[in-house]
Amino acid sequence: MRRTTTAVIVAAAAILPAAPTATAGAAPRTHHVDCQAPSTGPQKGTLKAPWRSLSAVNAQRLRPGDAVRLKRGTRCTGTLAPNGAGAPGRPVTVGGYGDPGAAKPVVDGNGAVDTVLLRNTQWIEVDGLDITNAANPGTKRRGVRVVLDDYGTGTHYRLTNLTIHDVLGDDTKDADGSEGILFAATGSSVPTRFDDVRVEGNTLDHIDRGGIRVASTWKNRPAVSSHDPNGPAWTPSTNVVVRNNTLSDLGGDGIVMTVTEGALVEHNTLRGFQRRSAGYNAGMWPYNADGTVFQYNDTSGGETTRDGMAYDVDEGTFGTVFQYNYSRDNAGGFFLVCTADGTLSDAVIRFNVSQNDHFRGIETCKGSFSDVRFLHNTVYVGDGVSQTVVNENTTARHEIEFVDNVVRKTGAGTASFVLRSGGVSLSHNALSGVTSVPDNPGGTGADPLLAAPGTATGIADAAAAYALRPGSPAAGAALPHPDAGERDFAGHPLVPGGPLDIGALNGG
Repeated sequence: MRRTTTAVIVAAAAILPAAPTATAGAAPRTHHVDCQAPSTGPQKGTLKAPWRSLSAVNAQRLRPGDAVRLKRGTRCTGTLAPNGAGAPGRPVTVGGYGDPGAAKPVVDGNGAVDTVLLRNTQWIEVDGLDITNAANPGTKRRGVRVVLDDYGTGTHYRLTNLTIHDVLGDDTKDADGSEGILFAATGSSVPTRFDDVRVEGNTLDHIDRGGIRVASTWKNRPAVSSHDPNGPAWTPSTNVVVRNNTLSDLGGDGIVMTVTEGALVEHNTLRGFQRRSAGYNAGMWPYNADGTVFQYNDTSGGETTRDGMAYDVDEGTFGTVFQYNYSRDNAGGFFLVCTADGTLSDAVIRFNVSQNDHFRGIETCKGSFSDVRFLHNTVYVGDGVSQTVVNENTTARHEIEFVDNVVRKTGAGTASFVLRSGGVSLSHNALSGVTSVPDNPGGTGADPLLAAPGTATGIADAAAAYALRPGSPAAGAALPHPDAGERDFAGHPLVPGGPLDIGALNGG
């Protein structure tokens, strides 16, 4: 019996370290930092006598409600690693002070492994900093690393309005890799995870290797090929939201959720990834994670075919939803479904639009998987672009339903299917200009009459470009599917029992 594919948000009780008795009722303090203040005079961390180095901040034990404020328009060099933690309703906050019209305060890691390091802390918020780390490129590097090591459950993390750029790390990944923003749960003795994470409104540019990643060494379960039955057991982070971030010029991956449950990745824009990494990287994807929802994201400019596609449902994932996303001009293609030697199941990819993605629309890996549904997607392959719409690169059985999708090929180049496993089933698709079409009951090969295909420069204008013109053979021709959801790419509601159009846009 098929499970309903929804994001499962699991509430977790935070394990709060006891605050020292001497400071439990102490009033919160504001600590000021001006790394370009005159070198003479006292350093008290006050507005009139600010600290002049990050080391002064790092030496202070912060209490619930404390604030660290770096002066806008100035630059500090080294690692900002505040100690201490907040408490419910009294987070520690880190941000700027001074002229609100001045530039964000800069923290320059100057070749250090971490520019901002939040270690074994919780109830902490960082906002409005400019973070960079370009010195000594090619060594391990992070813009912001939040790490819990044998800590238990850490709660309440906010990274907002950060400008992170020129973080020039090496090509390593996972819980100790090089990223613009890295959440890492590590250790082996105390089950450790994050709860209540918000990464919102940040800009990341020119990062090696990855953009935003949640990772963990608490990852072992049989669904993944790297499973170690004696290693730290799967302990997922919960209530993770990555929203409204803009990422560009990334050496490797864009946004990756690993060892999470119920994560939400939405309204992010990614422009350029897999530009310098020698490994295999995609735009946005989950690994060893359950109930992940990716929606309203806009991904383009993926380079190479290792992997180079916009989106991916990867190994050890269950209950994944990709909906209302846009993809264009990615060298590796639109979508990867990949298990290697592990397993995945129960994934739905619905109401997405792909424009001029090269090489493959949907690519599979060597492992087998089950219960993957591609529903109501629109794929446009324009002049000079070739694509294998569904490419099975092995005979391992891949159970994919490909239903109610539009594929439109125009101009030079080809669009075709390469099916090998016998597990891919098609129904009620509009496949126009496509060669080697498999059996497609209820479908059509006629032009679907898309409004302005090939013209969408981003997700904002994709709905208008891929609406159906009057007289389209795709109008009202879809097969109602129980996993189609509640609305289409443009937000038009799907009326239960009413007619449905083939493709990502339904009437309206």
